[in-house]
Amino acid sequence: MDSPNWLRAVRELADPLQQRIRQLESENIPRRIAQCDPTLWSQDAHAAVEIQQRLGWLESPTKSQSLLAELIAFAAECRAAGFTHTLLLGMGGSSLAPEVMALTFPKLSTLHALNFSILDSTNPVEVRAAARRAPIQRTLILVASKSGETAEISAFLEYFWSRAHHKMGEKTGQQFVAITDPGTSLEALARQRRFRRIFSGDPTVGGRYSALTVFGLLPAVLIGLDVNKLLCRAQEMAMRCKPDKPAVENPGLVLGALLGQAALLGRNKLTFIADPQIAAFGSWLEQLIAESSGKQGKGIIPIDLEPPLPADRYGRDRLFVYLRITGRRDTQVKRLLKHGQPVITLHFQDGYDLGAEFYRWKYATAVACSILGVNGFDQPDVQDSKDRTRHKISAFKQSGRLEDQQFSFEVAGVRIATNASLNYHYNAPTLRAIIDAFLEKAKSGDYVAINAYLPRKRGVHTVLQGLRHHIALKTGCATTLGYGPRFLHSTGQLHKGGSADGLFLQITRQPPYDLEIPQQGISFGTLQMAQAIGDFEALLGRNRRVMRIHLPTHGLKLLDY
Repeated sequence: MDSPNWLRAVRELADPLQQRIRQLESENIPRRIAQCDPTLWSQDAHAAVEIQQRLGWLESPTKSQSLLAELIAFAAECRAAGFTHTLLLGMGGSSLAPEVMALTFPKLSTLHALNFSILDSTNPVEVRAAARRAPIQRTLILVASKSGETAEISAFLEYFWSRAHHKMGEKTGQQFVAITDPGTSLEALARQRRFRRIFSGDPTVGGRYSALTVFGLLPAVLIGLDVNKLLCRAQEMAMRCKPDKPAVENPGLVLGALLGQAALLGRNKLTFIADPQIAAFGSWLEQLIAESSGKQGKGIIPIDLEPPLPADRYGRDRLFVYLRITGRRDTQVKRLLKHGQPVITLHFQDGYDLGAEFYRWKYATAVACSILGVNGFDQPDVQDSKDRTRHKISAFKQSGRLEDQQFSFEVAGVRIATNASLNYHYNAPTLRAIIDAFLEKAKSGDYVAINAYLPRKRGVHTVLQGLRHHIALKTGCATTLGYGPRFLHSTGQLHKGGSADGLFLQITRQPPYDLEIPQQGISFGTLQMAQAIGDFEALLGRNRRVMRIHLPTHGLKLLDY
C-alpha cells in the first residue's frame, strides 16, 4: 500500500505521521541507518559497539546469495543419502522464520523437499510428538542456536542424540547438522561428535533479524522453496529502502514512522489481521517487535491471532495491520475503518513476498525503536528468568525437589498463586470467578497476556483462544497468547522490560508423562516447570500483576469458555 493511501487509512495519525516522516528525512535517518550509526538507538559507548556489530541484516538479501549453491547442493546430498524428514531443534529467532515458511508453503512435498517439522518446546508431550514424526534413521536433525548455549537446544540435542545413537552407533553424527555462529560451544561439540555439516551464521546479524541468513535459508531449501526468488523479493525491498530514495517512498521508513508515532500517541497495541495463507507471519513479527522495542518501560505490544471482536469493542489503543493475500478479511477491515480505527493493508502477491516483508519489518522496527529511544538490538531483561530457572534446576539436582512458590489457595483441585488482592462474592468460588476477579484489575489501555506452559496442540489452543475471547470481551483489553518456554524467546523481554500495562495469566499443568534428558540429570517436565516458576518469579520481581493457575493433569476443561 502506498503512503497516500496509508495516510487516509490511519485517520487521526495522518498529520503526526507526515510530521514524523519529514523529521526523519531532515535528520538523515535512512543514510545514518545505512552507515550503521549507533547513536540512532543509544548514546552509550558500550551499547554502540554492540549495535554496530548487529546491523549486518541490512545487506543479508545480497550477501546471502553466495550461500545458495552450497545450500542447494547440500539438500541434494541429503536426499541422495536417503533422508526423508528434517527436524529443526530451535528456539525464537532460530526457529520462527523456518516455521513461518513451512506453514506458508505447506504443500511443498515434492521430489525436491524433505518432510519438515520443528521442535521448540520442552513440554514432554511435544517432545514425544516430534520424535514420533521423525523416523530417526531417515531424519536429518538441524540443531540451530546463534549463541550455541541455549538451554532448550542442549536438552533437545541430548535427547535426540541418544535416540539416534541407539540405532546408528558410530554413524550418529551423520544425522546431525549444526547452525551456529563461529566459535560457539555448539560448534565445538559438533566437531567433536562429527556432525554431517556445520553451517556458520553471520555474527553481525542478531537472532531475531536472521531470517534471510543461513538460519532461515537452509530450512527454506530443505522445505523446497525457491530461495533465489525469496531473496530477490527481499533485494527489491532493500533497494526501495536505500537512502537515495525520498523518505515518503521508503516503505520501511514509513512503516517504522507509523509504528513509533502511533505508540507515542497511545496506540501501542499493534494488532495483526491476516488471511489464513499468511497468518503464520504474525508469530515472527511478534518476536521481532516485542523483543526489539519492549524495554526501558516502553514498547510496542504485538497482538497476533486474537479472536475477532465486534468493531465497536476495540479500544483506542490499537493500530491494525492487515496482511492481505486473498481479501478474506476485507469486510472486517471495512468495519474497523467505519468505526474510526486506523488500519493499514500490506498486500502479498504470493508467499514469496515473505522475503520482502522480512526486510521491510526489520527496517521498520529499527526505525520505530529509534523513535521510541530504545536499543532495538539487545534484550537486557531476559536473563533474569533464565538465572532463576538455572537456580531452580541446580537446587533440584541437589535435593530432588523443585522449589516452588507458595500457592494462595486451591479451587476444585486447581492451585492459585497471585500478587493481586481479589474481590469475589462467594464462599466457595469457582475458577471462573477467580479469573474474573483477577481481570477486574485491568484498566483501559492495559493488555492481558496468557502465558501457557502447555503443549501447543489443537485442542489446547481452542480452549485457550476461547479463554482469550472471554478476557477481551470482559475487559475491553488487547490479549496475547504465548506457549512456554517458546514465548520467553519472543515476548518475554517485553513482559519484563516493557511498560507496566500488562496483566499476566500463567497456566501450568503437571504433564501426563515425562521424558528424561540424557546427560543432564533432569526431565523435560522438570525443565519446563522450572522455566515456568522462574518466569513467574521474574514477573513478580518486576511488580507485574500476575496470577498462576496450576491445573491438575486432566484439568484443561476447567478453562473451557
